This record gives sequence, C-alpha cells and structure tokens, in this order.
Amino acid sequence: MSKKTKSARGLVENAFTTLPLGSIRPAGWLRTQLRIQADGLTGHLDEFWLDIADSAWIGGNGEGWERGPYWLDGLVPLAFLLEDARLKQKAQHWITSILRHQQADGWLGPLQDGYYGYPYDPWPVFVLLKAMTQYQEATGDLYVIAAIERCLQKIQALLDLKPLTSWAMLRSTELALSMYWLYERTGQAWLLEFAHTVRQQSFDWLAHFGQPWCILAVQQPKFGAKPKMLASGPLVV
Repeated sequence: MSKKTKSARGLVENAFTTLPLGSIRPAGWLRTQLRIQADGLTGHLDEFWLDIADSAWIGGNGEGWERGPYWLDGLVPLAFLLEDARLKQKAQHWITSILRHQQADGWLGPLQDGYYGYPYDPWPVFVLLKAMTQYQEATGDLYVIAAIERCLQKIQALLDLKPLTSWAMLRSTELALSMYWLYERTGQAWLLEFAHTVRQQSFDWLAHFGQPWCILAVQQPKFGAKPKMLASGPLVV
C-alpha cells in the first residue's frame, strides 16, 4: 500500500475511496437479510410506532431527538440498495419534510426540550446528516448539499458559544463524517477549521480507551482515523 500523501485540497488522501450508495448491489445471502429487514421492522416501523410515525422531525408531536434520525440512517441505504420503491418513498418523505422545515438560521430538526438537555443539542443532527449524505449520493439532489452546508455553519456558530457536551462530545466522529463528506464536494476551507474545533472539543477516546463502555467503545476505533485525515504522520487506530 502506498504511503498516504497530503492532497492539494488539504486532506490526507485515503488509500481507498468510499463508493457512493448504490454503486454496489447486494446479492445472495446479504440481499436476503436486507429483504428481511425491509419486510420487517425497518420497513414498517413508521406505520405503528408513534415516535417515528408522529415524529417531531416531520412536524408531528412525537419524539424529536435521536430515534427518527437513527431509523432514517438505516432506512435510506436499505431503500436504495434494494431499489425498493416503497422504502424510497418513505425516505423521500422524511428528507423532504426535514428540508422543508429547515430554520432560517440553518438548523435542521426540532429544538429539544429540557428532557433531553438543551434546545440546540447537535447530537441527533449528527445522525441525521449521515442519512442525508447517503440520500444525496443515491439521488444526486444538490439541494441536500446546500442544506447540510447551512446546518454545519449553524452548528459551528453554536460551538463558538457552547462547546460540545454530553452525547455530542462523546460521539463527535459522527459529525466528522459529514464534515469531510461536504469538504470533499465543496473544498471550502472553513470546514477544515471547523473540523479542528470539533476535534478539540471532543472526548479523548484514545486516552480513555483503556476503560471502554458498550456502544461508545466499539464505535470509537474510527475516532483516531478520521482526525488524521487532516494531518500527515502515522495513522493512529
């Protein structure tokens, strides 16, 4: 494998490039498992669970924190990998509704109440942006890119006032995925500066990893890799 080099656009070039959603189609056992998901809970959760069916993310009165984005983050790739028209319609309904309700300052989604901590809690937005990047790759919808850019600018402004805390601090790598995704498409330098800010405000999992805890621990090996896209030197994983 060749040594990673710094690209002209400011990121260390990856040894491998992630293919856009839909570039590879599942077959055999994998397709069967995805079909089971589509015919089961993932494909029907919005039809009976009010936290999804009446989610505040689409203008309803239900839960408006992480449940909707988590479901959407699984629904979008499932729909387009299977080329399932019914699931695509569900994904389009959610994405369109969220985009339609984007606030004037760029914020995506509902403001949180005291139950979840504070109004502009960016954690569930991190998950949403992952779903939106996949949707954009599959559809080519350029408006999604503009919406993500405005939302990231809003989050950047918020972090200048109040640093990352709680789940957003612990799971900031989920935001880094979307920041780098947008940078690779726009080349805007402010995104790299923002990435440095997020890294500085993040929980130091590399120092803490001797005391792992459930889902946070198993997801954080990637924490060392993503920030290193910004710098030269040996990769820490």
